[in-house]
Amino acid sequence: MTPRQRITLQADWWPAACRVQGWNVKDRDLRMRVCMWAVSLENPTQLTLLEAINSDRQPARWLESTNDLDAKGDVDRVKACLGMLADRLRETAEVGQPQFGSARRKRDIIRAHLKCLGLYEVRPRRFLAHLVADMFATHLGPDVTIQELTDDGGMGDFKGRKPSDLHRLLMRLAQIVNDKRKGNVLVSAYRHLQGCEPLTIHEMKLTAGVQCDCAECNKVRTGAILPPLEENWSDFEPEIELAEAGPDGEEGDPF
Repeated sequence: MTPRQRITLQADWWPAACRVQGWNVKDRDLRMRVCMWAVSLENPTQLTLLEAINSDRQPARWLESTNDLDAKGDVDRVKACLGMLADRLRETAEVGQPQFGSARRKRDIIRAHLKCLGLYEVRPRRFLAHLVADMFATHLGPDVTIQELTDDGGMGDFKGRKPSDLHRLLMRLAQIVNDKRKGNVLVSAYRHLQGCEPLTIHEMKLTAGVQCDCAECNKVRTGAILPPLEENWSDFEPEIELAEAGPDGEEGDPF
């Protein structure tokens, strides 16, 4: 669990659950027990979760502190269960549904790829919209958008499961961005950075203003950069992109 996640848990998720359930927000032992049951039960209802918390049984997962929670699946489950205890409908719907949290993380990576794509494409969001239609219109309809893509099925495994639509899009976009980086043709706004050699992945990400996960950057990073709690869907909206900038002579076929 990252420091930012821990702060959000203690300042928002836990107090909200306490207000509804009538718990003492300062009761650390209770908070830890709730978190342990949140990651121990597969798909609890509010009733079964409260029954477990109030029982004499020991949860399958034991936590010495919230630092023992990982920053992905564990935190998703704790957030969803605390939201359910706080009577928050959206979080309740995500209990036992890990694909919602993984989808948010994949979309945040796609946002980073879009910023990198903007070094090589004048209209990166329109490019993405065309890519989504090209990949998924056959089975999701001609008006499909990224909002309709799910992470159902996850990343695939050795049991023959296929990757989700969102994972397929993420991998395809990552390959496109890397191919364009190697092609070394920057848009006019970044033409001053044009050299004989392509930007390195590190240079590309820093120029685009996104988190770089290379070894050197990881050495100096103090904490994970996490997606915001509320997603901004306009990040993917090509119409807004067209309104923000006028016609550009470099614009052409998105593929």
